[in-house]
Amino acid sequence: MKKKTKLMLAAMAALLVIGLIIINRSLVKKEDERAQKQQLTILLGTEEKVYDYDESVPEYQTFQTQMKRKNGDKFDKEYSGIELRLLLADMDIPVNNDTEVTAVCSDQYEITLTGEEILTVGNIYLVTRESGEPLDEESGPFMLVVNNDEFSTRWAKNVVKVKISE
Repeated sequence: MKKKTKLMLAAMAALLVIGLIIINRSLVKKEDERAQKQQLTILLGTEEKVYDYDESVPEYQTFQTQMKRKNGDKFDKEYSGIELRLLLADMDIPVNNDTEVTAVCSDQYEITLTGEEILTVGNIYLVTRESGEPLDEESGPFMLVVNNDEFSTRWAKNVVKVKISE
């Protein structure tokens, strides 16, 4: 291949990548703006819904979770939020054992949970407060807490979207 053709192909590939980055950034920006307004994007198949998070509803609760350090020491943490199963039920979104729920973070990190995990009472929370204070910028405005994960390896910070699939 001639040198000009190779350069032209490389330039077109670079432009394509830049275009995809710009499109992705605009989508993430929209979701970040919603999250700052205490709104969460819920994607059910191709249908997009918006959940207006409200800390005054009865489902919003403060709970303790016990965590374990690598050395085995245990300590308690206090969070406030809504169980994800209740949030989805409030939106008339059915969840069963075959349902997969994926939490998407602002940095595009994703964590997938099973319907069984979601339906376990007291397990999966979408929180907005830690020890009575709003989540810090690094963690919030929404953080997914998996109460039964004592090392917090499956927790997700800065959640901007929840995708539901079966």
